[in-house]
Amino acid sequence: MNLSALDISLIVVTVLLVALIVYMALNYKKFLMRASRRADRRYSALLRESENEIKRLKAVNAEIKKQQPEAPQNNDVNSMQLQLHDVEKFMLEQKKLEAAQDELSDRNRLLWDMSVQIEKERQHIQTLKDEIETQHRSVTSSIRYAKLIQNAVLPSEEILKESFEDVFLFWRPRDIVSGDFYWMKRIGDTVIFCVADCTGHGVPGAFMSMLGVAFLNEICVDFNLLTNPARILEEMRTKVIVTLKQADDTSTQKDGMDMGLCILNLTTMKMQFSGANNGMYHVRGTNLSEYKPVRNPIGIYPRMLPFENCEVEVQHGDYVYMYSDGYADQLNGNSHKFTSRRLRELLCEINGKTKSAKEQSDLLNTAIDQWRGNTDQMDDILIGGYCIR
Repeated sequence: MNLSALDISLIVVTVLLVALIVYMALNYKKFLMRASRRADRRYSALLRESENEIKRLKAVNAEIKKQQPEAPQNNDVNSMQLQLHDVEKFMLEQKKLEAAQDELSDRNRLLWDMSVQIEKERQHIQTLKDEIETQHRSVTSSIRYAKLIQNAVLPSEEILKESFEDVFLFWRPRDIVSGDFYWMKRIGDTVIFCVADCTGHGVPGAFMSMLGVAFLNEICVDFNLLTNPARILEEMRTKVIVTLKQADDTSTQKDGMDMGLCILNLTTMKMQFSGANNGMYHVRGTNLSEYKPVRNPIGIYPRMLPFENCEVEVQHGDYVYMYSDGYADQLNGNSHKFTSRRLRELLCEINGKTKSAKEQSDLLNTAIDQWRGNTDQMDDILIGGYCIR
């Protein structure tokens, strides 16, 4: 019998299927036992996981019951109401916390905005501070240069010592420049010298002092034997009133100066003095004579009084002191003035100790420093001490 290839293939497949069915039938029981063992292991694992989860949930429930007040076990409705109340309370507290957090966030934003604004203001203030410091340095530099000019127009102590046995000028400006000034001019055997106190101190006072020096230089160009201190002060007053355009009314600036002025003849040893609010002390040994001024300034004044001359006999070794009011008016820590009385007593005491002009100046310096202590200097200070040759 001739078989085609297809028939042969069908016969082979049929044989294989029959062999497979026989094999499965023989091993069916064994397959069932293996599947049963696998299912048993899977079930046991799931059971253990379930038991562990039940234990964990029981532990959590026990912990929650510890933290919550116990409710009657026999009243499920009350228990649920209590739990609901706790939930509502918790939600209310949560809302309060959220509101507080929002408020805190708003405040933080406000504080941040304020800090940014403050930083801008600080930078602006720092810029202004730097500008002011720059301007201050510039102004201070200018004033220091003005001090050099002021010192240049005043006579040096060396020039003064050519006409006197010894001289000191205790000059202590309150600021860099001073409204107090001294002046001297020698014409032959005649010496004209003065100490003046201008209105104000610092730069305004310094301007007035420059005017005073210029006026004295101009007036004394025409000096002659008939010239006396009172006449010089009268001419000074006229020049101040005219230059400052002063008039006798309340709106006029009352700027001017106080001055004590002496004219000494080195040959005859006769001296004349005239004062405008500033007096003069003449000390011989420890005896002090005070020459009082006319109570008028050099400048406009409601009641204009004529200046007066005083004749003073001097001799070798005498000291003549002229001064501004800064020393006597200096306050101490108790707001007490040094006073003119203490100044007179101090000058007598100093003359009893030494005739050296430098030592006298040092003693005056020590005395005023001890008096004022930590108190600021109130005004310009100037005391001129002239020892007669």
